[in-house]
Amino acid sequence: MRKLMILFLISFLLFGCSTQTSKEPIILSACIDGDTARFENIGRVRFLYIDTPEVYPQMQPFGQQAADFTCDLLKNASVIYIEYDGEREDKYGRVLGWIWVDDLLLQEEIVSAGLVNRFYDYDYPKYKSRIDQAYRNAKKDKVGMFK
Repeated sequence: MRKLMILFLISFLLFGCSTQTSKEPIILSACIDGDTARFENIGRVRFLYIDTPEVYPQMQPFGQQAADFTCDLLKNASVIYIEYDGEREDKYGRVLGWIWVDDLLLQEEIVSAGLVNRFYDYDYPKYKSRIDQAYRNAKKDKVGMFK
């Protein structure tokens, strides 16, 4: 019995606690703004970590540019994937995820274009360092809102 418990514990530690995530293909149904879109079968998705200027209820500077940039990438993608990382929904019922447009991390692309001025750290650090580096580069290169 003890050997069985040890085997179970080892199996749980090796496989049961895996934090690996997989990408799931999704289909765009509507663009909402620079950091949110609606997708078939999963509904409204809030892109993890980034916060672009608002379009609604009041237009903020660079809000429309962020929305247009995001929508162009999503509409022109051959394939879009969502990758989950931690909690799947926020307090507003929106699905949370890392969004991949073809082979590009959407959040990183939006940040690289200088269209993000704030970040929401949902404690999902998977791509945080990549995006933070893109933010530093956008500021250094005076891109988007940093011109």
